[in-house]
Amino acid sequence: MTAVLAEAPGTPAIDATAPRRAVLALARVEMVRMLRHPVTVAATLLLAGSWVSAWFAIGTTRYPVLQELDRDSAIGMMILLGGAALIVGNLAVLRTHRDGTTGLSQVLILPDRARTLAHLLAMLPLAVVGSVLILARMAVLAICAPAAGHPNPYELAIGPAAVLLLGALGVLLGRLTRSAVVAPLALLVLLASFVALEPLTNGGGKAMWLALQGGPALEMPTPVSLMARPAAAHLGYLLGLAGLLATAAVLRAGARGVRVAVAGAVALACTVAGGTAQLSPPSRAVAAARTAVMNHPSQHETCQELGHVTYCALAGFSRWIPAWNMVVQAVVAAVPATARSTQLTVRQRIVVMAFDPGTRPEQLLAVWRADDAAAGTPRAIGIGTQWGDSRAAADLAAQVAYRLVTGETGETGEAGEAGVEDRDGATACGGAGVLVVWLAGQASTGLRLLAQDERDERGGVSFYETQLFPTVYVPAPELAVATQALARPRADIAARVQQSWATLTAPGTTAAQAAQILGVPAPATSTAC
Repeated sequence: MTAVLAEAPGTPAIDATAPRRAVLALARVEMVRMLRHPVTVAATLLLAGSWVSAWFAIGTTRYPVLQELDRDSAIGMMILLGGAALIVGNLAVLRTHRDGTTGLSQVLILPDRARTLAHLLAMLPLAVVGSVLILARMAVLAICAPAAGHPNPYELAIGPAAVLLLGALGVLLGRLTRSAVVAPLALLVLLASFVALEPLTNGGGKAMWLALQGGPALEMPTPVSLMARPAAAHLGYLLGLAGLLATAAVLRAGARGVRVAVAGAVALACTVAGGTAQLSPPSRAVAAARTAVMNHPSQHETCQELGHVTYCALAGFSRWIPAWNMVVQAVVAAVPATARSTQLTVRQRIVVMAFDPGTRPEQLLAVWRADDAAAGTPRAIGIGTQWGDSRAAADLAAQVAYRLVTGETGETGEAGEAGVEDRDGATACGGAGVLVVWLAGQASTGLRLLAQDERDERGGVSFYETQLFPTVYVPAPELAVATQALARPRADIAARVQQSWATLTAPGTTAAQAAQILGVPAPATSTAC
């Protein structure tokens, strides 16, 4: 009878593409459900909100380093949007069980394996949403902020790939168990693994590349050419893992055949190849370039002169020079005209001890001094690769002030006329120390807060050339006199500084004498220099 019906006139032929169209139709329905699910909406808003709030709450994001933020964006997307894909994908698979319609689904045209494939395809829009968010963030930062460097396209793609991976995990868990608690527990285990793997960064961090977060970050931002992060291999590794989980999900749903076997083999090959490649150390050329830039920055920088000050920046960081100049000129403007003849050079430097593990700090300082001398810029003022917060501005301002007051820099290794060298760099004592902090306060509005929050056990404050090397230390008595002077009307203190500059910078002037000159209470104790 079936044959007769099949051959009867007017009977429509069976469309071989009907199951495929049915899978795509179901995938479209599931896409809409996943995108409008409260968990997805909340995760998207939290992700976008965290990026927007960071712009206002964290000063350094106003001067972003794009090759650092691309990795940061991927991690945030993996935790929030990837976690949403894990939970929502799992709930979608379990919907028939939760609604009590499992028996009814067995009479539908699509078997379990086809519906599982539709659930997997429904994850693609979540990855697209993640791609749009991360590209929008990078575009806003690159256009609206003086951003340094440029993002790595492979690094940008890691976040969306992690969303696909976690979504596939959610679908697989839905096929393995009917418990809706498993997906949140899996996300909790994932977050806990980030904390558990953190100590492994001290041993090189290779194991972290096999995790989703993709290796440890460097101590400070570096030029793009020196990062040498195996982002492409890590992307292939994540996509391979996603493919393996997707293959396991359709196998669990009953799929068999050559296509499934080929898909699994390709996913396994991508996982193994990507996992192996990302564990390889940087090439010798990259290692040599890292050491050369760290030890001899003058040979790898572009210099620009503004206001009789020379600024030298590493590749990709030149857009920050106007901001540096604003700080330097604010300090120079508060110095008497007779003391402005000193030629200033601000040179950017990086310190990543992993680049050259055998180098000790004192050796690096000596190498920098020799590099400055060879470049014709002795006693250059150092600056790191982070900028935008009050800490960075205060550090630069204090170094410029110390250079103008003493004629030395904190890293020269020599005691200036008003400073001595100790473990914190050069100690600015007496009137010179008071002037260093007061002058730095003319350029950094956050210096008073810095003096309150970052005092050491002795009550003083250290100012840094980079995040790792303190160069100028101001003891507690000098700091107390200077902060009181900063609280007084600027015009009055500026007039006293101009009139008594020679006395304040003299080697024998104490903090108490400086306080008397500036008209502020004397400190309770004094510092022996």
